Amino acid sequence: MCILPTQKSLTSLTDSFSSVGSEAFVHATNFGKKPSLEPKFLIVGAGAAGIACAASLLLKGFKFVTIIEAENRIGGRIYTKSFSHNIVELGAQWCHGEKGNIVYQMAQGRNLMGSSSAIYTNFDCIRSDGELVPNDVVKKLKTLLAQIFAKRNSELPTFEGTLGEYLSKNFYKMLSDEEYKDVSYVVAKEFFENFLKIERSETSAGVDEISGRGFQSYATCDGDYLLHFEEGFLQFLRILLRADELHNDLGVLEDKILFGIRVKEIIWDRKDYKVEVTCENTSAAFLVDHVIVTVPLGVLKKKAQQLFSPELPAAKLNAIDGLGFGSIMKLFFEFPKPFWNSHWSGFALLWRDEDMAEVRGSTRAWLEDIYGFYRVPNQPCVLVGWLVGSHISEVEQMADIDVIGGCLYLLRRFLPQWNIPNTVEFIKSTWDTNPNFCGSFSFRSLKTEELATSAAELAQPITVLADAPTYGMSSLVRGGLSVKPIVQFAGEATHDYYFGTVHGAVETGIREAKRLQGYYSVDI
Repeated sequence: MCILPTQKSLTSLTDSFSSVGSEAFVHATNFGKKPSLEPKFLIVGAGAAGIACAASLLLKGFKFVTIIEAENRIGGRIYTKSFSHNIVELGAQWCHGEKGNIVYQMAQGRNLMGSSSAIYTNFDCIRSDGELVPNDVVKKLKTLLAQIFAKRNSELPTFEGTLGEYLSKNFYKMLSDEEYKDVSYVVAKEFFENFLKIERSETSAGVDEISGRGFQSYATCDGDYLLHFEEGFLQFLRILLRADELHNDLGVLEDKILFGIRVKEIIWDRKDYKVEVTCENTSAAFLVDHVIVTVPLGVLKKKAQQLFSPELPAAKLNAIDGLGFGSIMKLFFEFPKPFWNSHWSGFALLWRDEDMAEVRGSTRAWLEDIYGFYRVPNQPCVLVGWLVGSHISEVEQMADIDVIGGCLYLLRRFLPQWNIPNTVEFIKSTWDTNPNFCGSFSFRSLKTEELATSAAELAQPITVLADAPTYGMSSLVRGGLSVKPIVQFAGEATHDYYFGTVHGAVETGIREAKRLQGYYSVDI
């Protein structure tokens, strides 16, 4: 292990939970077929959207709210894991911005966050022969990219093509300007190719898959874009759950979550206007008034045809097909002691063409998709490598020893001046091959435009014309018919402009809770 002293011990909300038997749980929480005037809600998925929805409903006085979760932990794509001296984030890592960001607003004033901006803006750029690209050259190339992004607001909304086409066209056009004549074209090309990989980690897809207009539809929140939680994103989950106030790890959701349960079928055309949910690994069935589906878009892409009975409406299937969903991967390495100095943040890998050809022709072609290694806040002996591209599934399934060996080869090749020891601990993310996620987060592709679909279409609930609700209604206004939302959808992919973010996911969970509160005329 790393010889430096450990900073703290940590109990993580994302560690495995034990659970009561599902049949007993269904009986105890009145989710069987016994009639009740009070509505019952079943939320599929205990990620940020599911937790936000459940907590909002419970805080408005609804009693029969339950989450079923396929994993043995909460958080979904938030996955804080104990590692080395502190924690690492296998999933969501940053609070992206401050103004208008519900994550920041809820955490503000609690002294929970720090900034990773210095790490991810002050890294070295090193070529595959070990040459360090001078800082003045890197600064010029970063300025060129900044100028492109500065004008995108006026150009991308009408640009017909991919984000990659837009960036490439502008980069090489501006590179020919007089002010960049002293920058090597070869080095600039290597820098730009690395930048495209970095951009892929921001969007989960290659720039040649992303619609230029779709990219522009994403909205940023002003303020520091790379805020991290010092003790992990689980601290935000505790805020959502009111765990500290209620003195238990699950807060308002104590005894409200059933873990290790994967949905088999959601039957939504019953004559009693309820929804029946059966599960793969239990004989228990849930009969509820409303189901809120918060599973990742990747799961819907693979299972929607089998998951819903009857089949989802054509517009919904069109949205599931048209919206993009991609993957990124993180590789965490602990060393016995830092081999870097205290001012070093990490480095980006710039491949020379001849070296790239050599790697592509080997059994380690996947190394091309690692764009950089960076320090990890509050982890004195740890580096994180970021991997994007088509090899993610392959690398997720590789033996750890082979991944470690490949990455040590990279580090020793790009940093020949340093004596790099073997690692003492390693962990990697596996979002792409985990059937409960099937990827990392959503994006807007050219197919989104071709099919003329949107996040709003994915978010549209399935409704039926049913007897008007009696719960929460005055006897003077009871009776008649109402449009009842029986299957609803939440999660980052259903957000119009904050897709791919935790704050987007949280907003959609609250949105669906408000939809239900409105249906039952609960004051919001």
